[in-house]
Amino acid sequence: MSMIEHVIIGGGSWGSAIGAALMRAGQSVTMLVRAEETIAALATGICRQHPDIAPVAPLAATMDEQCLTKADSIFVVVPVSATIDSFAKIAANARPGTPVILCAKGLVAGPQSGQILTEVAAVYLPDFPVVIFSGPSFADEVLMGKPAAVTAASIHQPTISMLQQAFTGGNIRLYGNDDPIGVAVGGAVKNVVAIASGCAVGLGLGDNAKAAILTRGLSEMTRFAVAMGGQAQTMYGLSGVGDLALTCAGPHSRNMAYGIALGEGISPDGKLAEGRHSVAALAARAASIGIDMPITNAVDRVVNHGDNLASVVASLLARKVGTE
Repeated sequence: MSMIEHVIIGGGSWGSAIGAALMRAGQSVTMLVRAEETIAALATGICRQHPDIAPVAPLAATMDEQCLTKADSIFVVVPVSATIDSFAKIAANARPGTPVILCAKGLVAGPQSGQILTEVAAVYLPDFPVVIFSGPSFADEVLMGKPAAVTAASIHQPTISMLQQAFTGGNIRLYGNDDPIGVAVGGAVKNVVAIASGCAVGLGLGDNAKAAILTRGLSEMTRFAVAMGGQAQTMYGLSGVGDLALTCAGPHSRNMAYGIALGEGISPDGKLAEGRHSVAALAARAASIGIDMPITNAVDRVVNHGDNLASVVASLLARKVGTE
């Protein structure tokens, strides 16, 4: 395959990791970033969020949005809250038909409820094929060159094939999927379940409780995905149970660490815990379509409404019993 030009919007840990993986596969990468300091760091192969990791190959970076005009693929690797701003840059500069790969995990908040990334892209980028890029992948490990398996989901099979070839030879193994809705839902909901799992650990409720939350959380993910038009089977792949298992494994996960702090009664730093920022929109969207998501609602009550964590856990245990 001839080398193509990939532009990555976002020079943080995951953007840098994806860029490094593409470089290892012999691809041409340009990072579109917001700060001169980031440009300088990437030029030396350093990710500012992980300064202790050994330098990777230098990554070319710029603050000039004109780089989007020459892109053959565009990775959007920014927080969900910055998604619409990135879409505006793409619409103003990129060639229609250029694949856009969405790498955030969460819902874009709206006035009544939240929208998954595929819905937002359909509004702002109707002339661009969209891919959801998700799966069990800690950015620092990918940045160090350790292997990871990730899902690329799209209704545009040629785009998936192009991306799979682009990553071949690097440390990311890319699996194709035709259910972008399900993959987007899995990436959003697993962060909230990880917060709940962390709360159980912080409260000292034991491994049984953590396993129960993970399993019932998977059930919530599946119900929501199907209601949104996704496929139940997607939840049993990399972007569902795979990502859920990784995110609930321990404090290496920011969402898990956030939940543990809540459970221990410590004021957590939720700046980078994606689930904290998306749980309200997720709970509102589930309510709007009549989907029961008790774990999601419980996390929302604790994080956004100041409910007592122990009381919320007690109310969950007091719910009417049912069948699997």
